[in-house]
Amino acid sequence: MAGANIASTGIVLEALTRDNYLDWSVLVKNYLIGKNLWDNIVVGNLDSKGVEWKSRNGQALHAIQLSCGHYTLRQIRNFETAQDAWNHLKADFSEDLKAEHHDIERG
Repeated sequence: MAGANIASTGIVLEALTRDNYLDWSVLVKNYLIGKNLWDNIVVGNLDSKGVEWKSRNGQALHAIQLSCGHYTLRQIRNFETAQDAWNHLKADFSEDLKAEHHDIERG
């Protein structure tokens, strides 16, 4: 049921899992780019004290949070910036991909 709710947001096809990070990250990044939130918020090219930044950060953070399942949301729910949430997920889930790739290479 939660997957249907997340898919209905139009941001991602399914909630973020250990198995779908690459696809998930492409979909969320493209969504944020389409909403003009990527460069200024996630990359961090906008003054973080202004009203515009707060609004755009809230929109980007909300989109990232909506695209995560309950377990992943618990990891990022206390982050105040979209950039921090994105970087945390990237570090956490990319580490899994590196370990998996390393295991495949070792065979």
